[in-house]
Amino acid sequence: MEARSGSVKVPGGKLVRVTLAAGARLDGDFFADGDARGIISSIETIIDARAPLLDDIVGAAGRGIEEDIDIDGADVGIDDDGDARVRAVGQWYRETARQIDGVLGGRLIGASADAIARAAMRATAADSDAVRAFEAYHAARVRRSWNAAQRAGGAAPRVIDDDEIGARWAALRPRVIVDVPRMPQAQMDIEALWSRQVAGGARGATLRIWDWAAPAVVCGRYQSIEDEVDVAAARVRGVHIVRRATGGGAMFIEPQHTITYSLYAPLSFADGLDAAQTYQLCDAWLLAALARCGVRAHFAGLNDIAGARGKIGGAAQMRVPPHNGGPGCLLHHVTLAYAIDADAMGDVLITDPEKMSDKSVKSAKRRVEPIVTQTTMSRDAIVAVMAATAAAFGSAAA
Repeated sequence: MEARSGSVKVPGGKLVRVTLAAGARLDGDFFADGDARGIISSIETIIDARAPLLDDIVGAAGRGIEEDIDIDGADVGIDDDGDARVRAVGQWYRETARQIDGVLGGRLIGASADAIARAAMRATAADSDAVRAFEAYHAARVRRSWNAAQRAGGAAPRVIDDDEIGARWAALRPRVIVDVPRMPQAQMDIEALWSRQVAGGARGATLRIWDWAAPAVVCGRYQSIEDEVDVAAARVRGVHIVRRATGGGAMFIEPQHTITYSLYAPLSFADGLDAAQTYQLCDAWLLAALARCGVRAHFAGLNDIAGARGKIGGAAQMRVPPHNGGPGCLLHHVTLAYAIDADAMGDVLITDPEKMSDKSVKSAKRRVEPIVTQTTMSRDAIVAVMAATAAAFGSAAA
């Protein structure tokens, strides 16, 4: 069977992709609360069972129906005025989303049952008139809701107050390390090792600021590498391709053009906080450090750091369960664009057009605002400010 793929971008959230070949495969740049392999497998099983039903619906003989759907009418519903096949597609979508939601349980952060069901629909029958008509109606409703919710500037609201942040950091008191550059896979190995050490009580809370010894694309745990990276172009440019243990999207890395930091903290550091609060807790010190460098930055979405004109960096995190009587570990890491070779990034990364569907700027290159656009400080000078800020954060000196 020839592989068929469909992707959907959750407005303000993440991209999900469904590929149908020998069986269904779900991937994307979403995050997970804990180990999501079982949840993803269950969703793939649902899609495997539901996809043939949609094939049957769209294969039914019938007339053209697009003229029956008023996609701009606020009160027009497919169930009231649409063709029978379009109504059947809508019923298929709702039941598929309902079944997916039953196993999802909010565990895939940035994804939704709605988006996964629509991605499965696109993978199964994107060329069907009935599916296109349903999509047009549904997309118009989503677009109206999203546009109504948008605010200028794109800054995410603060969801944890400064006193709470200060108290938790004062109690954490991490050791701050400015590490030596390492090869991409070695960096992934260090992340896994130090996380396990903190989780097992063999290492205390640590904040590591680090650099790379070679260019790389770092893919998120739940992404499909062949859908995110032009492997041949990466090989020509000498770009390593590695996968990290956390979710999120692919990052293009060039030594000295990026600044990466990792926080390895006991799980108690984020006790009682949801995902958005945890991201802001972990990165509050970083906004303070950037401000000291003359860089104006804010939280954007769930996990991004942004300036007024685009994304400066992205964060990802995961929880490692306790073992050997240890406290468990929250691994939180961020990669910042100090500078950027936009052409190289564009050659190596494959950007699904769907990923830009909720962005006012439709070019991935233009969506990045590297630090050098706001300051003349060198990378090393910024790293020094970051290390000093992290060491003092939560104390009176901060």
